[in-house]
Amino acid sequence: MEPQQPSLLTRLRAGLAGERDAAYLEALRAAGRVAYDEILAADELRERLPSLWNAPTAAASQLLAAWNAFVLQTLGETFLDADYAARPGTAGYVPPVTFDQAAAWLAAVGEWVSRARQARANPEYDIAMYTLLPAPLPPWAEVVSCPPEHLSALQAAVTPVRDHVEVALHALVRTGVPPQFESAVNRLHQDTAAAVAAVEYAAGLRTVGRHHARLHELIERNLKRALELWFRVGQLAAMPSLLAGPRFDVWCMTDRATLARFRQDPHARRAVTEMWRTDPNPAATLAIQAQVETGLRTGHLWFHVPRYGDTCYFEPPFSPLYEVRRPVRIAGVSLRVQTQFAIRGGANRGLVLGPFRPTGHVRYRTR
Repeated sequence: MEPQQPSLLTRLRAGLAGERDAAYLEALRAAGRVAYDEILAADELRERLPSLWNAPTAAASQLLAAWNAFVLQTLGETFLDADYAARPGTAGYVPPVTFDQAAAWLAAVGEWVSRARQARANPEYDIAMYTLLPAPLPPWAEVVSCPPEHLSALQAAVTPVRDHVEVALHALVRTGVPPQFESAVNRLHQDTAAAVAAVEYAAGLRTVGRHHARLHELIERNLKRALELWFRVGQLAAMPSLLAGPRFDVWCMTDRATLARFRQDPHARRAVTEMWRTDPNPAATLAIQAQVETGLRTGHLWFHVPRYGDTCYFEPPFSPLYEVRRPVRIAGVSLRVQTQFAIRGGANRGLVLGPFRPTGHVRYRTR
């Protein structure tokens, strides 16, 4: 079985089965294996730290980023390996749902590895200033019925993920827990217990000899829930300051004149949080904001104030309206004098060019 060098017969079988070439996934897998080096470095760092409660922010950032990279790489690899084991005749090709799911995980590994290394290089690095934490797992692929080997893949990922969470939690409490965080740590133990219960329940369901669609779905749901819980617990154990609440200001790009109103709007609060949660590269979005702030300081830009109506764009992050005073380049776009623009965030990040007209409508979704 050579997934990286499939034979002609393998390609024919895969074509007949409607499977997709996994060359892209194998490249991501090979590049992402540095995640295992990062988790080893993080484990060594954790052992050297006297306490995680007063660890330097850069150290906590390294632990968190390495953990996320490790989990995503583990999930991606187990899905590929389980598919090849189940269908050796098409090794090197995978069903579309497996391709999409493995790609979502493996493609995210590189960014977390980069963040772990940035934290190692910069003693002032704070990952919470660049992304909303704790980060969720990338969305599960939507499909009516997942291949049976997905259960084997999820089960294979359980042991390494669970083992690392237990080590991280032990390190968190070994020197004692500050009184103000005792309740939060108790909830971490509660979430861990819930994850273990879900895995044990799924294992009990798998003792049934025959394949049953509803059982398959129930087992899968429990394993997914366990991995989601452990992914979150591992991040909070790595950076316990997050137990006090997220430090990232999700309103950092919102128009100051309308900020108070949007803060009181529950739909706007959910929309802005969701925008940052689904942003594949928050640092790139913040980089656009930094360019705008530089333009404001140098006089190349200023705020555009319409004669009537709001001074912000109508979708998250509810950016101010800007006007160009001197030619400038923002987000790769050359802007001429008097050009009006706003910033769009999330997966569709970039500039929205005016002119703008008033509207009473608010678009809460960015996708």
